[in-house]
Amino acid sequence: MRRPDLKNSIYIHVKALQKIRDCQISDFISEIAIGSLILLFLQACSPALYHVNLKYEPTGKFMKTEQAGPDFPITVAMVNDIRKVDDKLVLGRVTTVQGDLIPIFPNSNKVNEAVTRSIRDYLAKLGYKISNDIPVWDLKEETISKDWGRILIGGNIDDLEIVCKKSFPVKTYQAKVQLSFVFANVSDRRIFYRSSVESNSSLKDVSFSEELLQTQINAVLSDALEKMFNDPKVKKVIEEAAKIDK
Repeated sequence: MRRPDLKNSIYIHVKALQKIRDCQISDFISEIAIGSLILLFLQACSPALYHVNLKYEPTGKFMKTEQAGPDFPITVAMVNDIRKVDDKLVLGRVTTVQGDLIPIFPNSNKVNEAVTRSIRDYLAKLGYKISNDIPVWDLKEETISKDWGRILIGGNIDDLEIVCKKSFPVKTYQAKVQLSFVFANVSDRRIFYRSSVESNSSLKDVSFSEELLQTQINAVLSDALEKMFNDPKVKKVIEEAAKIDK
């Protein structure tokens, strides 16, 4: 009987294992290459800028006030955008994997116009009557006009931003807002209350979209408005000011 060639069998087995390993390495390299090409393609297709619809959206903690407030309209002045940014039209930015910065703009409105509309919308939902007038006010008592109704609410946007850092595969979203409010009695040009509020949030997600950018920035804006105008102290000073002004 012929004895098997042990050396030859081992050689054939080793070669087979090397071939399998080489195929696995080749497949792995191919997967990396394909993934890189897809990532580069997606980055190449990124727009030059993004837009979000900045507005009030109920957070789930919203509660309608028991009283509808004064029986006369409250005037909400255009809030002042005093953010320390180079371009007041920009709401934030997206940082790509390559380090490029893509700006985010509010859809169809300036930032202060969108925030002012959100304040008016939320106060209306609370039951307050809102004047159609939207005056420009620098928050000084001496510049209050007698034509601005009876109670005036103005404010500043101290900070408002949504940023997203694109990494592979996770994207990080961060949103923040800080608002200052001033309440005044128009008849005697007297500021009777000042307050400020802030909110922030962060999110990590494998997906990216303008919708996620919008959801994050609207969440912090809405939370800040609800904190401010659901505060029992704010409701009380408005009611007291309304009684004095009668």
